[in-house]
Amino acid sequence: MSYLFGPVPSRRLGRSLGVDLIPRKSCPYDCVYCEVGPTTRPTLRRFPYQAEAILEELRHYLKEGGSEPDFITLAGSGEPTLNLDLGRIIRAIKSLTAIPVAVLTNGALLHLPEVRRELAEADVVLPSLDTAREETFQRINRPVAGFTLDLLLQGFAACRREYPGQIWLEILLLKGLNDSPEELAALSRVLQDLAPDKVQLNTSVRPGVEDWARALTREELKAAAARLGPGVEVIAAFNGSTPPSPAGSDTALVEMLARRPMTALDLSRALGAPLAQVKAQLKRLCDSGRLSFSLYGDREFYRPKLKEAGRTGQP
Repeated sequence: MSYLFGPVPSRRLGRSLGVDLIPRKSCPYDCVYCEVGPTTRPTLRRFPYQAEAILEELRHYLKEGGSEPDFITLAGSGEPTLNLDLGRIIRAIKSLTAIPVAVLTNGALLHLPEVRRELAEADVVLPSLDTAREETFQRINRPVAGFTLDLLLQGFAACRREYPGQIWLEILLLKGLNDSPEELAALSRVLQDLAPDKVQLNTSVRPGVEDWARALTREELKAAAARLGPGVEVIAAFNGSTPPSPAGSDTALVEMLARRPMTALDLSRALGAPLAQVKAQLKRLCDSGRLSFSLYGDREFYRPKLKEAGRTGQP
């Protein structure tokens, strides 16, 4: 089993080498837009998970001279701060390489002082906040019972006070759910208090858990950004280049798609492989029953059949 994925093109981090810190799908949330799929292990309780195996794979990657990314990104098939070895893993990475470390998190555990201490050595923390209203928070993010927006915001505020690195906050807007003038005004007030280094506006660009979680257009996102205040950016498509490399093995490709659905063009860019070659590999994997595809907007997104997806990332 592989704990690394990529480097893949990221709209926020350039070329990102992902490190999967958590088994699928352990998370305090069950977000309606999540591209990984429904949460099967809802929890706020932290647990150890494969630290030695993760670090050994990363050491091997760096030793073998793998393509150097812009960031090593701690993410996962769930919420990465659930991993009790988070701090140890960050320290080990910093001792191995000068490549900056980023942590993608939904922020649900930032109210815990130990989590904030463990994050202190990361270069960038990228939390998410989709609303400043409790009712909308419960509807979109669907947290574990008893977890509130107020506790989330307390954690964000404490992280802002204590964390020495960059905080890039992502807001994901969905049509008819959190894009109204009232929703945006409440978010704008919270952003003034939290003062993140960047605010990055996103929408649902891949198939998620619920079909009714619909994306905004780029024009609607730009209008929302203007309402949220100066400096808010709509996340643009990745424009960098990926060094050519042979297409990945079937297993590696299936594992990559288990972490997020991708189009053939996404995969071609991520692998640095010719589009025609990737399309042929996808067709063969679909014909054999390992992959399926679905239309989202006017694009075909590929993901493993449920049996394959459920196997990937389990302890």
